[in-house]
Amino acid sequence: MASAGGGRHDPAQPEALTVRSLSKTFVGQRALDAVDFDVGTAEVHALVGHNGSGKSTMIKILAGYHRPDEDPEPSVAVSGTALRLGDPDASRAAGLRFIHQELGLVDKLSVLENLRLGTTWRTRRGRILWGEEKQAARELLEHAGLRAHPDTLVERLSAVQRTQVAVARALAEESAARVMFFDEPTAMLPSSEVDRLFDLIRAMVGLGVSVVYVSHRLEELPRIADRVTVLRNGRVVVSGRQADLTRDQLVEQIIGERRAHTGSERRARRPAQAAADTPADRLRFERVTGGEVVDASFAVRAGEVVGAAGLVGSGVNDISKVLFGTAELYSGRVLIDGKPLDQPDPHELLKRRVAVLPSSRALRSVAGLTVRENLTLSRLEPLWHRGRLQLQRERQEVAELTERFNILPRQPERLLAQLSGGNQQKVSVARWLRTEPIVMVLDEPTQGVDVGGKQEILELLREAARDGVAVLICSSDLEELEAVCDRVLIMRKGTIRKQLTGAELNRETIAEECYVDVPANV
Repeated sequence: MASAGGGRHDPAQPEALTVRSLSKTFVGQRALDAVDFDVGTAEVHALVGHNGSGKSTMIKILAGYHRPDEDPEPSVAVSGTALRLGDPDASRAAGLRFIHQELGLVDKLSVLENLRLGTTWRTRRGRILWGEEKQAARELLEHAGLRAHPDTLVERLSAVQRTQVAVARALAEESAARVMFFDEPTAMLPSSEVDRLFDLIRAMVGLGVSVVYVSHRLEELPRIADRVTVLRNGRVVVSGRQADLTRDQLVEQIIGERRAHTGSERRARRPAQAAADTPADRLRFERVTGGEVVDASFAVRAGEVVGAAGLVGSGVNDISKVLFGTAELYSGRVLIDGKPLDQPDPHELLKRRVAVLPSSRALRSVAGLTVRENLTLSRLEPLWHRGRLQLQRERQEVAELTERFNILPRQPERLLAQLSGGNQQKVSVARWLRTEPIVMVLDEPTQGVDVGGKQEILELLREAARDGVAVLICSSDLEELEAVCDRVLIMRKGTIRKQLTGAELNRETIAEECYVDVPANV
């Protein structure tokens, strides 16, 4: 099948997008390192790379959400015109459009109302001109390939139709769309709707719009992409025509060269059979379906650190959501110490001594409260006496916690929002360890944390396991999984497909297993 762009890229025309020397550093970590990237006019350019490779950082810089480092001096041009970096309005005015996984639609509003969010309606004498609005909406929807009445509620649309509404809204902006970014657009789509999405992308190219297609699904690239660029560790490692790159070459470039692991490079692990001497399974999923998790079964014993890894859409990040109650448990059972968890929600988890740290910082802690309040809010009962909170006792316990967990600065009355990301995360871990859990489930526990903070958090989790806690880490950080886990579960399409232990448990094998379902002829 021909790719979307059909080889329309004309070298004589200026590139639709030219990126030079784009770098970004976060708290001592280099997320992007002097990246060069080009997108031709009316072509589909696939941007691939493992989690943490720098794709999202680059997109956020181009959208104006982040400012790049000034050294080396960066530059971005759209159709030959320089783009002012760090300015979302400049990005939109230049014609850059972004279709994220979270489409930003309001389910309870109509298609028309979603198209007009944040804009000024057509009016005459104080009344909305509904006829003109609906006709304009129909024309936009037609460009996006969607045949839906403007009055239809968005909640009634399929996943791909919602994407079409988001595209129509992007096309409705005053400045013309020149480059449209699709970030993992098929991660949430059933296979039956992927072809419809590809038709939409081809329609965009037919209108002269260039497309940057971000995806982990390598099997899709021959069907949609003209060129491919691979990012690894913040750097471009290969860029060229899609037809010239085989599936094996792409996987090798995404993962990097395999290296020999020595005992000194990795944490010494208990032999797998030693885990059988520990108590019964603390946490057990029995054929659980909920969110993106599909018929998943696994267990975590006391004293174990188990990891879960997978690509976007694999279900890894919905394990904690099912437990936390933010993703509905459709079928199957979750058991804690052999007893079913009837109603997954934060209150029930607290009673059953299960600590869940979601990936969302907004759900982990309360940024507007102090460090002291965040550390104690999950378990205030021991601090109450005769109907009053014993403030002196609380201050003493908080001082001990900040010392034990090395929370800096040692200022309990400081707002949590004023701490670094690593120290905010240590507050979250400390708060839940204070509840004396028997199970801890952590979703991306060190995301956005500097190297030093990451090591401290991982050591806290190792210490918890040594004390008998069953620890489950759902993470896209392969080095983290390699360093801390006794076992790693590989998730693909919502289910557990493989378990890695012993010598197999290394970052390269974890990454390879995440791509196993990709057909060999890609």
